[in-house]
Amino acid sequence: MQRQHRLKRRSAFAYVYRKGERSSAHDLMLLCARSKEGLKIGLSVSKKVGNAVARNRVKRLLREAISQIEGKIDSRFMYVVIARPSIVGLPLRKVSDEIEHVFSKAGKLQC
Repeated sequence: MQRQHRLKRRSAFAYVYRKGERSSAHDLMLLCARSKEGLKIGLSVSKKVGNAVARNRVKRLLREAISQIEGKIDSRFMYVVIARPSIVGLPLRKVSDEIEHVFSKAGKLQC
């Protein structure tokens, strides 16, 4: 995931949580809301997921999985990807499949 596409501000996260449409998969939840700034993607991995090592690994896997489909994601929206505790221990291929599934389920992938 490119740095300019990262959602960073707390107010932006709060906006997506408040106004965003929800779509979920087994290990992830996706929130998406209209964006004036273009494509922005934020990651949310809570302490319920595991210790710091596990949370950082999950974030690295999510960033890599998103970077693989970044060109196909609808750039008119801001997204927040929320990881569920069941994602810990999954390999990159499964995480990539989950990311692609949740984006396509929300209708935000362009072919």
